[in-house]
Amino acid sequence: MTSAEVDVSNPTFLATLNKEGTASHPFFVNFESCLECNVIDEEKGTEKGPSISDIELTESNSDVEGSLTTRIFIENFDPGKLEVIHSVFVPLAGIKRVSLGTEENLINVEHDASAESSQMLETLKALGFRSFLNESFENESSQVVRSQLYVQGICCASECPSIKKIVKPLPGVTKIQINVTTKMVYVQHDPQAITADEIATALHGQGFESRVYKDGLNQQTVQSVSVGRTTLHIDKGLNKNDVPNIQKALGGLQGVKRVGVNVTEGVVCIEHKVAQVTALKLQNCLRVDYACSIALDGEEEINQRAISDFTMARSKFVESTLSLSNLTNDNIGMIEEAFRQNYVAAQLRAFYPHVPSKTIKLEHNPSLLDVERIANLLKTIELDVSIAINGAEENLALPLLEDYDTPIYGGMEGDAELRLHLNVILSGVFWFISILSFVGGAWEYLEYVGLLSVLCGLPPITIKAYRTIRRCQFDANCMMVTAAFGAIALQEYDEAASVAFLFAVSEYLESKASARARKALGSIVNLRPDHANLVHPVTGEVIITPAERVPVGSLIRVRTGDKIAADGVVVEGASAIDESSLTGEALPIVKKRNDEVSGGSINVGESPLDIKTTCSVEDSAVSRLIRLVEDAQANRSPTEKLVDRFAKAYTPLVVLMAFLMCTIPWLISPEIGHQWTLNGLIIIVIACPCALTISTPVTYAAALAATAQRGIIVKGGSSLEALGSVEKIIFDKTGTLTTGEFVLSELHSVGDHFSRRDMLEYLHLLESPSSHPLSSTLVRAAREEGVGLPQHRKMTNHTILKGEGIVADVDGKKVYIGNKRLFMRLGMYETLGSFKDKAESWSNGGCTVGFIGIDGKGIVGVFSVTDAVRTEAKDSINSLREGGIDVLMLTGDSEGAANSVAKQVGIPTDSVHCQLLPEDKLHFVGSLIQPPSRRCTNCTSRCGVMMVGDGINDAPALAVADIGVAMGEGAALAMEMSDITLMDCNLSKLVYVIQMGTRTVITIQENICL
Repeated sequence: MTSAEVDVSNPTFLATLNKEGTASHPFFVNFESCLECNVIDEEKGTEKGPSISDIELTESNSDVEGSLTTRIFIENFDPGKLEVIHSVFVPLAGIKRVSLGTEENLINVEHDASAESSQMLETLKALGFRSFLNESFENESSQVVRSQLYVQGICCASECPSIKKIVKPLPGVTKIQINVTTKMVYVQHDPQAITADEIATALHGQGFESRVYKDGLNQQTVQSVSVGRTTLHIDKGLNKNDVPNIQKALGGLQGVKRVGVNVTEGVVCIEHKVAQVTALKLQNCLRVDYACSIALDGEEEINQRAISDFTMARSKFVESTLSLSNLTNDNIGMIEEAFRQNYVAAQLRAFYPHVPSKTIKLEHNPSLLDVERIANLLKTIELDVSIAINGAEENLALPLLEDYDTPIYGGMEGDAELRLHLNVILSGVFWFISILSFVGGAWEYLEYVGLLSVLCGLPPITIKAYRTIRRCQFDANCMMVTAAFGAIALQEYDEAASVAFLFAVSEYLESKASARARKALGSIVNLRPDHANLVHPVTGEVIITPAERVPVGSLIRVRTGDKIAADGVVVEGASAIDESSLTGEALPIVKKRNDEVSGGSINVGESPLDIKTTCSVEDSAVSRLIRLVEDAQANRSPTEKLVDRFAKAYTPLVVLMAFLMCTIPWLISPEIGHQWTLNGLIIIVIACPCALTISTPVTYAAALAATAQRGIIVKGGSSLEALGSVEKIIFDKTGTLTTGEFVLSELHSVGDHFSRRDMLEYLHLLESPSSHPLSSTLVRAAREEGVGLPQHRKMTNHTILKGEGIVADVDGKKVYIGNKRLFMRLGMYETLGSFKDKAESWSNGGCTVGFIGIDGKGIVGVFSVTDAVRTEAKDSINSLREGGIDVLMLTGDSEGAANSVAKQVGIPTDSVHCQLLPEDKLHFVGSLIQPPSRRCTNCTSRCGVMMVGDGINDAPALAVADIGVAMGEGAALAMEMSDITLMDCNLSKLVYVIQMGTRTVITIQENICL
């Protein structure tokens, strides 16, 4: 009934190294002990913890070498479970391989810089393993970050080898990934060896115009806004024996990064993620054995650091808002054209139209351009405009542009690559004139005009070819230059002109196709807020600050048309919120006090909202969405890799063939040599692989963007391609086919041992530490009946039993809460007596039944909860089955509850498998997957297995399936393990994404054939 997790009692921290090689932390210099490194004065008798090793680079099997290795010690490790751990770890971001360590209970995890050690430990915890870091390879002397660069010179995959040849030899670079469609280059590097700016300079020096889009070093700095320092004062005196007890008590809490204990002063300092664990929770955890008080709350400490933002340098630009009652998507282009024709970037640097709220946000310099002039301009193009907010009057000055860690979107700079340059147009004109030489007579001299066409169209291509040859490479640009000069040598000037002009036009068309895909992806990236209205915690003053610098726990004000900077809770106001960017749901949702809101959603109502942030911008819902989309673009499908490998082998073969055609026939006769040389040059032109290499990634990019705009995140072309071959879909029940919103329908005491209030107290006490939806329901039911957390009962040794329930020691007696399987194993089920028939009846009626048992007393309580089926589930299941896809259901619930839901959604009872543990689900899904030797090679054949789930206990099965689909409201681990995420949990979108995958595969096959 609950997720598979066991409390971790061991610390999981990172440390830095000082010159002597020992762990040290500047802030903890006055503390005798730091949990992160567990090093104390040896004279005090405390043992030293695990040593910290230097960073270790190893060769990987990927196309670019460079990986990190993290060693994890697992207390209850079984070597036979390594395959399960590997199957769950590999789908995590950045994980490459998991292997056994050289010591007992030790595993090695090879990964890149995008992987997080905390996520590895949380995953192991979810699987029931007690683990901690044995050695950490992240330290100040050798730190690897991931930076993102925008490279203008990328037009197709033929440039990728050149970029890799430039970047890979640079010192400190460990890995490089290139996204041709978005022109993005992702580089993992040591910022102390080489910075992101230096990488961009190296590319620029080789002819690839580049700029840093996201500096990995800055991103790491930004993430610190979510970590606060809480200080606790211990009321009684401490001794050295108290140190490990305090570390153990606090170190096992999720979100705690570092613990320091000052025995002399009686002070405990904890660095922790305030969104995951609060100062009050830390105090309550320690209060069990040590009376203590909060001297400084971590959230307050973050706010104190944030006050510096109120004194940051301001720019000359302010933010104003215009209200346009007749704003539509159709006239946005007209507005953009009017702005570009009448203003320059020094007057108006950015604008953000938002149709649902009928507003436009403007970033303008009021000394050069006031908002009234902008409003008057829009009135001339028949728009109904009024000034909602005058930034100059309200002193809404924007920070300096340099303060932003990411680029400003909606800027005034044009996209030069979409314009057909004058030299290309002139080349076309001269080429057309040269064709007139075929008329004959006096017109024959017009063939020399073809040289002018070559002179206009060929230089940019020649420059690229020259740079490529300098790197000892040969690409499409070299092929075209060879063909053009060859035609000139044969005095076929009109042919040379056609090569120069048509290739220049083809580059323009390719750039336009890529730009359309980039624009679709850009609409996703633009969801990230650029800035936020931060409210001063003391004076209440509102200032505009870069969104990346908004700390957790701060207060932000969201006016009409504003994007919410980060996830948070409404503390003041009520207004309609547009969440379509995240969920695809067009209908605005009214949010009021105490309601949760997501970063990236927009206030489309008439009232402002004051929101207290619960996470940083980088951890918000919209940032997670953007990261998923960006990672999806870098996840290349097997077809893309096949096309690139084909082009790599195909180009030299064509060049060799053309070379033989242009040389050997001259040995026979000049006439034959002339003719065959012309044929060889024609072969070089028509065999250029550019169209093939650009069509595949553009198709994938367009499909990925289309699904993302509908609230469906597909993690790369390989997942999209696999959707076209789905044969079986396996659904979890709770939270997937049902809403996961339980209601306590029945609660009865068995015998005369305890009252209903006693039952609710036990439920509240044991279920409150769990994150399972069923546990939340039971806690909520207790609160609704006025039963809070019982202070008179003491609980220890709380443990979650995988697939069965919970056990804990309460007042010295073992108390169990769980399902029938648990109590059958304990031998208590027979003590249920007359309630046995009633429990079976509830189960057959579709309810989830649970029991409360105490050692020595047997079962003392029985309860049932109900869960509603999703409204769209039945239609979605029917559509899938009509499409020839087999549908199955797996659940850990009872047979009666499982069959009841299956009947409502249209799944045959022989396709229902119930009472399964997480590992049972894993083995069942694995048994359906065909081995590689029997896999279908035709993309249109169906042989794939899809798993759809939402909880932590579904994560292993999601990882092992050919395609894993997670519900967006489910556990974060499930979304990490999955290949596809349905952000709004609408099952009808599953049908859409499968159809999209099939259409994408067909389109790519057509492109390859053509």
